Amino acid sequence: MASGISTSREDLKRFLDRTAQQILDTYGVEVWFAEIMGRRWSYLAGRKQGGATLLPPHRIELTGRYGLVSDGWERIPAGRGEAIVSSLREAIRGAGVARPGLGSTSVASVSRLR
Repeated sequence: MASGISTSREDLKRFLDRTAQQILDTYGVEVWFAEIMGRRWSYLAGRKQGGATLLPPHRIELTGRYGLVSDGWERIPAGRGEAIVSSLREAIRGAGVARPGLGSTSVASVSRLR
């Protein structure tokens, strides 16, 4: 998992899909990612296959443009959840997808969160 991501939308989706699978494998929690457009959070990538819950999903804004959504985020230990969010923010910003024109970044920091 030490490969980098580029600024293309398809590469971003693959990175986010891998990250969602890793969170599911590690913590048993499904997450998916959304592109934020005003008040609307539009599905972009990740795991969105589980059964419906009665509670609204937990939303975490990663950047002004991208966010994480989960029905079970509270099952991830608080310190680990904060580390995941911090690593995702760094990866997205470093890849230049939050702000056009920036270079690529490693996803190794996300894989070390086990």
